[in-house]
Amino acid sequence: MQEQPMVIDFDFGLRQLNGNRSLLYRLLRKFAAEYRSLDTRLQTMLAQQEMTEAENLVHTLKGVSGNLGCSAVYQSSRLVNEELKLGKPEQSSLKELIQRLAETIRVIDELPDDSAINAGTNAAPSDEKQQTYRALCQALEHHEYINDEKLNNWLKTLNLNSSDQQELVDAVSSLEYDKALAILEDTNA
Repeated sequence: MQEQPMVIDFDFGLRQLNGNRSLLYRLLRKFAAEYRSLDTRLQTMLAQQEMTEAENLVHTLKGVSGNLGCSAVYQSSRLVNEELKLGKPEQSSLKELIQRLAETIRVIDELPDDSAINAGTNAAPSDEKQQTYRALCQALEHHEYINDEKLNNWLKTLNLNSSDQQELVDAVSSLEYDKALAILEDTNA
């Protein structure tokens, strides 16, 4: 079974925008607004045999999702884009794309608004800590490879006690992601 990609790789998105969280959130919201009706639009195009238009729509979705770090949508849109080029989109691929897009939009809809991001010293660290926690949980749930630099950055933000941190590092290093997830969940309880 193929591993599920991370829904949104916030670290990647932030790197794309030089760490500008407010801009990333704004662009993600714009992405959600633009593609919220993709299912209907795409199904209409396919029903009317407008393959070129459907391919252009999915190709654009692929590019935008890739640049913003919407990894799950990017992966699915790559496959659907290739199938559309061949004129043979598979229903299972289309269904997966729509499901991943809906999941991505749900995550985007839960993002804090700009006032919470810019509210000052109390809101931002807590928000960043929660997002880091979610990103690490998501990576562990999907059994993604986590390099040392990324793990250390996440751990710095999470500010765990040294014992929990060492247990987590040991579990991730030995690729025991389920154990690492349990440790992480215990620290957040």
